[in-house]
Amino acid sequence: MIEKQPVITIVDSDSSSVPSVQDGLKKNLKPRHINFIALGGSLGVGLLIGSGGALAIAGPVGMLISYALMGVITMCTIFSLAEMCAYLGSEGNFIEIMARFIDNSTAFAFTWSNALSFSLTLPSEISSICLLIGFWDSDKKLPDWATVLIFTFIIIMVNIVDVGAYGEVEFWVTMIKLILFVGSILFCLIATCGGNPLHKTTGFQYWRDPGPFVSYLTDKPVGKFLGMWRVLVNAGFGYQGSETIGLASGEVANFRKLAPTVMKSVAIRVLTFNVLSLFMVSLMVSSNDPNLLSAISAGAGNGAQSPFVIAVENAGVKVLPSIVNGGILIAAFSAANTQIYIPSRTYFYGTKYGFCPKWLIKTNRNGVPYYSVLFNGAFGLLALLTLNNTAAQVFNWLMNLVTEFGFICWALINYAFLRYYYGLKRQGIDRSSIPIYKSPLQPYSAIFACFMLVLVAITQGFTAFIPWDTQNFFAAYISLILYFVFWLGYKLWTRDFREIPLDKIDLSYPEDEEDLEYDNKAAKVMDKIFC
Repeated sequence: MIEKQPVITIVDSDSSSVPSVQDGLKKNLKPRHINFIALGGSLGVGLLIGSGGALAIAGPVGMLISYALMGVITMCTIFSLAEMCAYLGSEGNFIEIMARFIDNSTAFAFTWSNALSFSLTLPSEISSICLLIGFWDSDKKLPDWATVLIFTFIIIMVNIVDVGAYGEVEFWVTMIKLILFVGSILFCLIATCGGNPLHKTTGFQYWRDPGPFVSYLTDKPVGKFLGMWRVLVNAGFGYQGSETIGLASGEVANFRKLAPTVMKSVAIRVLTFNVLSLFMVSLMVSSNDPNLLSAISAGAGNGAQSPFVIAVENAGVKVLPSIVNGGILIAAFSAANTQIYIPSRTYFYGTKYGFCPKWLIKTNRNGVPYYSVLFNGAFGLLALLTLNNTAAQVFNWLMNLVTEFGFICWALINYAFLRYYYGLKRQGIDRSSIPIYKSPLQPYSAIFACFMLVLVAITQGFTAFIPWDTQNFFAAYISLILYFVFWLGYKLWTRDFREIPLDKIDLSYPEDEEDLEYDNKAAKVMDKIFC
């Protein structure tokens, strides 16, 4: 007797009795928009300015190891997300993934943790804009409060008009950022070989003196490891935003086919740009560079602290530092743009499960949830805190806060994938038979990424214990505390303390109508070419 093999239940996504919140969104984003939004969100101030502190703390090799390790973790996370998005099709967003593969309490905690992560990144990006303008305007002829209000208004307007307009702005701004990165890499390559006004050849000079690593907190060998571990926070902040496409399912056509392709290319390019650009900069700037250390100790936090700007200054080029600082300013604007898009859609999708107020899903005629955009845009006004504190202190505090949220959310993405993976096994469904993208090295890559992210999230605040510092402790772990408050609070409210059993996970395969239309169009094109 032949045992009957389990099959995947195919469900027409349009036949659900539950009204979809996606009905208010419009598919006005193009593939090139999605590609550049995801890429641009991860090439921002965290890399261009935050890497200065990373170089001083860990040294050139220590910095590169940290960024490479976090890059691998990022790739594993994005690949796991790509397969789940491909499986769910037009329903493939973070909230649906958490609710379907884990439970509602995790989805609720993820909704608010992820949204707050990016909402709180917004004021850090706007405060960095104040810092970057201060590179030219040291006398503060343009007050910080005016800068905050002007850029917050501009960013809200870009997001509230039309998602297509937002995508178009991100496309061209990210194009400028890519030119900046490619130009910086080529400049450092030429300059380090002596092609600069000073005719100075550096090569690997700074790797030998002061050395490839910097001891952090202690002169013992463990100090070099502590430096690399501390820099993982900087690296994590620099990579966050590369998972943006996980919220675009309701605003781009053919999401099931598009998501894996874009995510794979973005993951590889993000890792390449981060590591390669920092490698080239480490040849031009030493970890004990006087300009770098003085900018960090003074709390400048602007282009003066960026190793990219210092590399140009060390080469003796007079005009380029201002150009590079301008490029970093554009990068900050682009990143701030994304900080409104992500939480506004997170709240939008969370409303389907009752996690957020219903007024957040109201859309204008262009399909933009304008109340949600305004709500998240208001967080930009927190940048006014820089008027009473040094901007660098605020920036670093917010960077630690949002990076911890990011680590938690990334760990949950990998955990959700493991639940999806073993759910298929428990229900007897052959993963290889599903006609979608399969992420590589599973389940080991998801296990590795999840373990590393949890480990970093728990230990990243170790400096608060050496010696004990209450303020630094809460700055490092308030995000973790808030997540557990959200998670446990929802469980207590609903009195549901169990995860969805693996054999009860809804693994029905949503068949999107647009996928059928896409296949039919492709078939017609092939017929014209070959018949």
